[in-house]
Amino acid sequence: MEFYSQNVDISYGKNKIVEDLNLRIPEGRVTVIIGANGSGKSTILKALCRILHPDRGEVILDGKNIYTQSTKELAKRIAILPQSPESPEGLTVEELVSYGRSPYKAGYGKLDAQDKEKIAWALRVTGMTEFADRALEQLSGGQRQRAWIALCISQDTEILFLDEPTTFLDIAYQLDILKLLSDLNQNYKKTIVMVIHDLNQVARFADHVVAIKKGKITCEGSAEEVLTPENLKQVFGVLADVVVDQRSKRPLCIPYDNIPSL
Repeated sequence: MEFYSQNVDISYGKNKIVEDLNLRIPEGRVTVIIGANGSGKSTILKALCRILHPDRGEVILDGKNIYTQSTKELAKRIAILPQSPESPEGLTVEELVSYGRSPYKAGYGKLDAQDKEKIAWALRVTGMTEFADRALEQLSGGQRQRAWIALCISQDTEILFLDEPTTFLDIAYQLDILKLLSDLNQNYKKTIVMVIHDLNQVARFADHVVAIKKGKITCEGSAEEVLTPENLKQVFGVLADVVVDQRSKRPLCIPYDNIPSL
């Protein structure tokens, strides 16, 4: 799989949010996009998923511009979990997850044996089998997020995009979701691309980190390469100590002050 953006510009009205983005997504890795609020992280994610159309440039998947591909064919390659997804009241977990099979159906075609197998697999992998008949509104926040991830992986794509998947979850559920995504990457070879705010979670779970400032890539590489005091100063405007976490052997970021202006 080869997936990258080439000279991408994105604007909202007259405001240019992303400029000349050239970003390559490593296959089979966990890539995390970081940056201050308003830096363009979610906008970049939406452009890579074809939710937003760039003013200029291309997003290429295996030699083809994703903006020229059919929606159904692209949905067999890419799945996305946006921030705060919504569903109709009363929808059960299994019904939600079954929507992931839509790209493989003609019109309102019934689920076949392969569809049911993929749905059962997605429920099992995400630990949601016992909640299959439960309405989404009856679940905790972490359980609902697992149900949405089950929907995405029942879609059976190579690439999974997630926009702040741990937002509004307590620390236990945050770890639960990130360990699930790590398992999907390591054991099921899913390429994961996501936006996360907590830099220490980034350090623990990311293989590749992309730092964004004002719509441009400031630096990218391993957590050790990107999460340095100088980069944190430049990207977030904070002074921070970065030490080695003795348990994970990954960087541990300890911000201690703001910089008045960037």
